[in-house]
Amino acid sequence: MNSRRSSGLGELRRLANLYNIQTSYLDMDKKRVWAGPDSLLAALTARGAQLEAGVPLARRQRLLDLWSWRLDPVVVAWDRGPVAVHLRVPATATGRAEVELNLENGEASRAAVTIESLAVTSSQEIDGKRFVERSLDLSALGLPPKDGLPFGYHALSVNIAGRLLESCIICAPTKFYAPAARKRWGIFAPLYALHSQRSWGVGDLTDLSNFIEFAAGEQADFVATLPVLASFLDNPFDPSPYAPVSRLFWNELYVDPAVPPGNGAGLRDWPKVASLLNDEDLVPHRAAMALKRQAMDWQAGNFLASAKGRAQLDAFLDSKPKTRDYARFRAAVERLGPNWRHWPDEQRSGKLTAQDYEPRAVNYHSYAQWRVDTQLRAVATAAKSKNVSLYLDLPIGVHACGYDAWRYQDLFVDAMSVGAPPDPVTNSGQNWGFPPIDPDALRRSGYGYLRDYLRHHLSVAGVLRLDHVMGLHRLYWIPVGGSAHDGLYVSNPYEELYAVHSLESYRHEAVIIGEDLGVASRELPRNLNRHGVTRLYVVEISLLGPPEEPLLPIPKRVAASIGTHDLPPFASWWQDLDIEGRKALGVLSEERASIESEERAPKRRQLIAYLRNKGLLAPDAEGLGDVLGALLKFLGSSAADWLVVSLEDLWLETQPQNVPGTTDDQQPNWRHRAAHGIEELDKLPEVRQTLAAVREARAKM
Repeated sequence: MNSRRSSGLGELRRLANLYNIQTSYLDMDKKRVWAGPDSLLAALTARGAQLEAGVPLARRQRLLDLWSWRLDPVVVAWDRGPVAVHLRVPATATGRAEVELNLENGEASRAAVTIESLAVTSSQEIDGKRFVERSLDLSALGLPPKDGLPFGYHALSVNIAGRLLESCIICAPTKFYAPAARKRWGIFAPLYALHSQRSWGVGDLTDLSNFIEFAAGEQADFVATLPVLASFLDNPFDPSPYAPVSRLFWNELYVDPAVPPGNGAGLRDWPKVASLLNDEDLVPHRAAMALKRQAMDWQAGNFLASAKGRAQLDAFLDSKPKTRDYARFRAAVERLGPNWRHWPDEQRSGKLTAQDYEPRAVNYHSYAQWRVDTQLRAVATAAKSKNVSLYLDLPIGVHACGYDAWRYQDLFVDAMSVGAPPDPVTNSGQNWGFPPIDPDALRRSGYGYLRDYLRHHLSVAGVLRLDHVMGLHRLYWIPVGGSAHDGLYVSNPYEELYAVHSLESYRHEAVIIGEDLGVASRELPRNLNRHGVTRLYVVEISLLGPPEEPLLPIPKRVAASIGTHDLPPFASWWQDLDIEGRKALGVLSEERASIESEERAPKRRQLIAYLRNKGLLAPDAEGLGDVLGALLKFLGSSAADWLVVSLEDLWLETQPQNVPGTTDDQQPNWRHRAAHGIEELDKLPEVRQTLAAVREARAKM
């Protein structure tokens, strides 16, 4: 590399650092991977860097943005402690600053201070002009209450000679909510995969209620499932629970049309037609949604024809006012087209009029949200009465054509998508196709969107799993049109993100579990532990110990399981069926497949010997069911606070729910139907016996 090119790349990297764009990262083999100049330029442009006049001027402008009359838009105060904020002003700035603190509860307090009296903590020179950072101690001004700042979101403003600088102060407990110490266990199954004789081709909230009833009978502490958020199930069509239309609304696919609220009667021949969908080999998302749409559209018309019905729906919409906007968006998609980026300018920018949608479609989507919200809350309440928590899953992103990306365009970055770098499981990496959120924009908003979707979930969930919890620290951004090899990491203000999650966890008395698998930053484990976030322990990726003790030690604050929805079922993994499958799909090279098989074989032998030495596996027992039972007993008797048992593992299912890195053309992801209906669970001896062993192992801890 010649000196001029090296110098130019160095300037580019320095500019990237100012935008918290990481210029390199360590992959899973601990090798350093550097971001290329094209990727850096794409990320900088997406973040708003003014590159038209060149990198040096763009760097100058970014420094001015960070140092000239600046108050951080968000400040974190842990555990009601003292609050110090930092003002960045020209070194020559003097005079009086009017400070006002407005607490979330409505209380306000004011004080004044001279700028020059504030201590200088750092400085920066920009084009020969010096800027300083001054520390403003609110406690010294007597602004917080005597007993400390209350937990909550508080507004701070500083007025300096007509310049109004504002900040949101998040006061949160350092530790996330944790229930009383007890070893808990539960059963996992995707809701769409559940079914019964009365289902409409896909699991619904009545099926979930009956599944919870079964789990309660087994004395389980929770029932876990995949995200149940709104999806596109017509045009566009994407059944992935990790590509929701919105993180603020539930999926009406899961409504049981025969259950109130609304007119559950008079469904006529729909249930008969729906029963035919139960014979499909794969979950027929599109057909099931189309049939439920017909039924609920008819129900909505009848229900809203009465003044009482309209009043009930209006009361719901008044309690959740964003639902009206969401319903109009979904109706506009049906009239204007599936990709809002192709709509006319005004509608694309977020302004809809009555000419942009059918009123009947708006009524349907409003009514459907009322139905699913009310039914889900009823299921959660009934579960709680049985001492069973609902364990939901929160996806890391949203569909690029969805409501959230349209309504919150100021937060999302269109020119990039989120994914994961290449790793041993997926050699080509992953491009998940959804837009990232710009960290600066999210901070300026005071995290309102984040607060809203956390509250949406925690209003019903006693446990919430954060998909890809590494996203609190950083996300892997890929330029649109590029491959995962072209990606780079963009850092997030993780202290602030932890504060919002901790505060909402505390307020809702809900446990938050972080999915921390994959390429993680060095700060992640330390911060998860600091904040008391429960992590994952997965057997299938924890066979890394020495021969005499092949499984890594299991700590207390983890949710332990054999696999996850992104990993093969136990029976497939144990027999290397997943390796052959990924090789056939083209996501695993012949060489890597051979390496994986060779690495697994001795580990399996070591694991069997280990389980026998522990007295968990009989000397003559080598069957799949024997090993599964021994592993679950091992996890059940471990220090893990949480144990997640996959329902499908109990009958040795080999078909996966998802194969990462594959497309619809390669693999029918998110469509695998459970082999047994809910009515059958009580009649499966292998299921009952294994769960009894798990229950016994947990009870001994």
